[in-house]
Amino acid sequence: MDVKRHPRGFPGDEKGMVLVLGLLLVAVLSLVGTTAVMTSTTDMKINSNYKSGAQAFYIAEAGIERARAQLLTLGSTDLSPTLADRRGANNQLTDSTLNSTFMARFFANGAFVTDDVAYITQYPFPTDCNTCGYSVYLTNDATETGGVTSATDTNRKVTLTSFGQGPNNSLAVVQVVVKQFKLPNMLPPGAIVLPGPGISFQGGLNPNSKFDGKTKASVALTSDAAQSAVMANLTAIGNLLRYKNDAGLGASSIMNTSTTIDPAWNSVDGLEGLYRSLMSVAGTVTGTTSGETATTTTLTAAQVGTSLNRKIVVVNGNAVIDNLHGAGILVVTGQLTFRNNAEYKGLIMCIGQGKVVAEGWNHGDIEGALLVAKTRDASNNLLETLGNPTYDLRNDFETDVEYSTSEINEGLPVAEQRFIKQSWRKFF
Repeated sequence: MDVKRHPRGFPGDEKGMVLVLGLLLVAVLSLVGTTAVMTSTTDMKINSNYKSGAQAFYIAEAGIERARAQLLTLGSTDLSPTLADRRGANNQLTDSTLNSTFMARFFANGAFVTDDVAYITQYPFPTDCNTCGYSVYLTNDATETGGVTSATDTNRKVTLTSFGQGPNNSLAVVQVVVKQFKLPNMLPPGAIVLPGPGISFQGGLNPNSKFDGKTKASVALTSDAAQSAVMANLTAIGNLLRYKNDAGLGASSIMNTSTTIDPAWNSVDGLEGLYRSLMSVAGTVTGTTSGETATTTTLTAAQVGTSLNRKIVVVNGNAVIDNLHGAGILVVTGQLTFRNNAEYKGLIMCIGQGKVVAEGWNHGDIEGALLVAKTRDASNNLLETLGNPTYDLRNDFETDVEYSTSEINEGLPVAEQRFIKQSWRKFF
């Protein structure tokens, strides 16, 4: 059968499709281009806002640091008059609780509305922004009786709220609670302080060595077992009477002070807290913290300070004082070794591994206090409760350890009694 074929043709109504497709393609490309431009513009705005916000934050942080330095100039004077001077017409400090409700009492609609007198007033920040700067307000801390609005300070702890104004009307608020670091009010209770449930104790063999607690114990312990161990050792080597205080000789000066010692000197948390605080203000921090395998630092004369230039030194690991005369506060987290004519005026804290030994320690003196406490295990992990410290002075010759309140207190120079951050918060 023949099939009749018709040639394929192009209907007349399809002649404009190329134009339509071209227009659609142009529209799609325009949409993609517009979206890309909008996205790019949005990203630029986001980046600009982020940059402005970051600048405002750093400006606020700068305000906090300047305020901390300014507080330091007050020394150890009462902070209450300074707080009282910040009060405005209502004779009360503004509540500085860090949330939107309370922040509005300080700053609202682009302006400060509080009647408090700023601790630092709109200090300009050196940028290309004419309106950039910070203002810092001083209030009390929330734990104080009367709260943050109280003008009475009893704990040398206050709140700093810094408003950082950056470019493009950006604002950041940083609030820090700071406390001035000082040694505990109750100083170590003896010339030699050895807290812990028990002790590894070897007293000095030389009959010419002297250990004087003055108004405190010559050796302060925190358990009956440790007290008995010390007295048994000293009796066995015939040197019990070399230990004395104002109350008498021998046994009367070797005391269990567990009921009177400040917890700061008699707990893992207390001693490690002092260690962290001292490390934050120390002029020298050296060594590593790796337990019994810690590195050993032989201290230099430049590090340990003098009576006229006392220094705070923290050694993370083992330390050796060899024929040096130092002064200030020394913290060691490993083994502390005294050699030759090593002398020190101030406070020595040997915590962490809690081990002190003498190696040919000849005619050495300590005026102040020597504390030895085991707060960490051999792997440098914190213990839950204090372990047994090690005190071994068998290899000494005519060494003297004498308690001195003044030397301990002077070990922390006023310049190092900084206001340490207790907490930190950011708003906006």
